[in-house]
Amino acid sequence: FPRACDSAEVKAWLETPEGFTVIKEAFDSTSRVARLQKLHMSVAGRNLYIRFQSRSGDAMGMNMISKGTEKALSKLQEYFPEMQILAVSGNYCTDKKPAAINWIEGRGKSV
Repeated sequence: FPRACDSAEVKAWLETPEGFTVIKEAFDSTSRVARLQKLHMSVAGRNLYIRFQSRSGDAMGMNMISKGTEKALSKLQEYFPEMQILAVSGNYCTDKKPAAINWIEGRGKSV
């Protein structure tokens, strides 16, 4: 975002029921299985990092999650056109890397 206060404003909007619903509808529209459950967000200066927590049925689901994330970010950009998407994955997802966040928040499925 152009300014740090812009990223904080978007974070606050995403934390509202209205903001989450807009993003969830965009995300969920890309798959009959993937369903957005929650957003985890961190602001670092002008950057807003969003971790999408979702269900993907019995699949690992990284492709369907990426597709849903891209659609959700495009929808977010309609509401906040000054937003610049730098990457779909900024390592906040910690895919294929050991990270404490996966132990704390959980990742994948236990059998």
